[in-house]
Amino acid sequence: MSVRNTKSASASQNTTPGVVYTLARSDIFYFLQFINYESELYNNTSTLTSKPNVVFYTENSVNKVILDYTSGSNTDKIYLKSFFAGLNQTSGITLSNGSYLQEAKGLEADLSSSLTFSEFKNNYVFATVNSTTSKSTSTDIYYGTYFIDTPQITSGVTLGQNASTKRYALVSPTVGDKFFTNLGLIAGDVIEVVNPNSQNNSVRFEIMNILRLNDKEIIELNKSAISENLTGSPSIVNLYIKSNNTSVNLVVDITDTVLNSCLINGILFNNNTKYQCDLRGGTFIPTLSNISSFANSNIGFQI
Repeated sequence: MSVRNTKSASASQNTTPGVVYTLARSDIFYFLQFINYESELYNNTSTLTSKPNVVFYTENSVNKVILDYTSGSNTDKIYLKSFFAGLNQTSGITLSNGSYLQEAKGLEADLSSSLTFSEFKNNYVFATVNSTTSKSTSTDIYYGTYFIDTPQITSGVTLGQNASTKRYALVSPTVGDKFFTNLGLIAGDVIEVVNPNSQNNSVRFEIMNILRLNDKEIIELNKSAISENLTGSPSIVNLYIKSNNTSVNLVVDITDTVLNSCLINGILFNNNTKYQCDLRGGTFIPTLSNISSFANSNIGFQI
């Protein structure tokens, strides 16, 4: 089965006042998925692999705790951000596997606790302590390295069910398909999937974040998408870049496969073609040769 990009190569339009997006790259992918990645990549029983530092303290006669995950794995940080996005500030959470042994100081405790969630910020969990199994009277500071097992955080809330915090993503496995990052995309670019079998066909999304998790590349999208698995169905991915040139008739050679790195305003852009670099730097100037070569190539479109 073949898939055809039916867009015009003149690929620019103002989507907001003073901002022009130009079609800069295009490629075919075979293993794409649109997902709500809180509910589909994670679930309530996901296992944390990072051990937090723990600090107990009292504020206005209320017992509180901070769980410090700043040194945790990237996977755990992403999971925790998604997990707590679905909780209210009064939601109950449970810290389990809290057995702690610091032999050099003769310190033994079980920090398994019933907590009331307050805030998750900068990879710190803030909570009110309802009860703790057995905390030492000699210290309020506990170091992650001395936990016997890895503490786990659970709640009765199902991830991704809070409509106000759902986060949608386009996913491709890093094994068996191309890399999104080979398109030279960054947060703020616009992406579109062209596939007649897709319920998201030709919908344009702004890229909010790009990350790699386990065997997948994930593009976080700025608005809702319909969850679907396009594995085995070829999809064209079109990439649009904000341009400082306000012309709506820019024509870029999106067939160019020579990749470069360019430094623009102190920011290094990798895997970008010359045209991408020129667009990002505001130095792209369409020429008659550009237009005559590519204007009828039928591989771009205006957004």
